[in-house]
Amino acid sequence: MYKIVTHPGSAHKDDFMAVSVLLATLGEALVERREATPEDINDPDTYVVDVGMVFDPGNNNFDHHHDPSLPCAFHLVMKHLGYHDAAQVVFGWYSHMSMMDVRGPYKTAEQLGVDTSILFAASSPIDGYILSCFSRIARMTADEMFYALMKEFGEDLIKMIDLKMDRLSRLKNETQILPVKHFKALVSRIDENPKLSMELFLRYLDDESIVMSITPSVRGAGWELLRLKDNFMVDFREIATHPEIRFVHVNGFVAKTRSLIPLEKVVELASQAIGEPGMIVHQ
Repeated sequence: MYKIVTHPGSAHKDDFMAVSVLLATLGEALVERREATPEDINDPDTYVVDVGMVFDPGNNNFDHHHDPSLPCAFHLVMKHLGYHDAAQVVFGWYSHMSMMDVRGPYKTAEQLGVDTSILFAASSPIDGYILSCFSRIARMTADEMFYALMKEFGEDLIKMIDLKMDRLSRLKNETQILPVKHFKALVSRIDENPKLSMELFLRYLDDESIVMSITPSVRGAGWELLRLKDNFMVDFREIATHPEIRFVHVNGFVAKTRSLIPLEKVVELASQAIGEPGMIVHQ
């Protein structure tokens, strides 16, 4: 059976997430939170994570503290498992998490262009509780509830990477970009979780003239028209009284049709929700 050794004391996102994805991929492993021994370092069946002062993926050693050029242990493990590049695409938090672990909140805030207090204010009490629970563990086996939580978390993380990358590829192949007045709309007919990877696709397109998405609604049988990036030239309250419309949000950022009307009709409706250049729009 495999063994995973990570550092004792306070747990951090780095070691917690690295251990989680290893549990998701190794099948079963004994987890011990203690200092690594030379025997651990030299045993390829022992994964030494965020401790040990050795980075040697061929021998399953994943520490970064001895080399300031290395990213966090979670990134080292993800590279070893082949998920690093996709994770950088899929998760907006991924690259900044490594900087937080390696260089701390002040350098991270500087790179993000925000005040450090914003990072502290955005910290989650859920994160704190889970890491506190992991901190109190010295040895963990597969029959323990917290082991199952960490393994399922790692499995979900990897599954989400695969799902979002597959969907991004599908969006690239199937999505239409159609004119709506002087702007554009993104139209996807994918009806299962239609918003999955949409933010990744929009980042890939990098087109400021795309101001709305048109996708099948997950609540009802019609289309959902959604304003993107809060562009206030788009206000679906302008079409609220149209007989094909069954719902418009009070703030005008989303509208839903009664059914999947022909695409040319929904695009015509979308055009009616766009203000003319230079006009003053109410927010």
